[in-house]
Amino acid sequence: MKRFISIILGIAVVIALVGVGAKFATQNSSSQLAATVDQLNPLVGKDVAYVKTTNPVSVNGYGTPTYRQMAVDRYGRSRTLEFVGVKVLKRGRYLKIDHKGAYVQTYTAVSASSVPEAARNELQ
Repeated sequence: MKRFISIILGIAVVIALVGVGAKFATQNSSSQLAATVDQLNPLVGKDVAYVKTTNPVSVNGYGTPTYRQMAVDRYGRSRTLEFVGVKVLKRGRYLKIDHKGAYVQTYTAVSASSVPEAARNELQ
């Protein structure tokens, strides 16, 4: 019984270390791998960030654009996010992005007045 508990505790510690390590490894990355890891990692929390739209980094053959932009949260902290748009977005517009680490869940167009001041100052 003592050995069984030791094995279970050992497995739990390994899982926790992998989760924490994955969280820090993907913290400054915007790749597809980082997005997938963050989507599945329970230690990465959901957050809201804001971007000011720019030109897409690429547009595929179907007209679907991919954006890689600096996103800023309500406190002014920034990170790079990569997301796919439904269409090419107008430049200079603000988007509210719901994300979990590098994984972008949704984005919504918002007015400049609804962007927190700290985020708006960083995006200027």
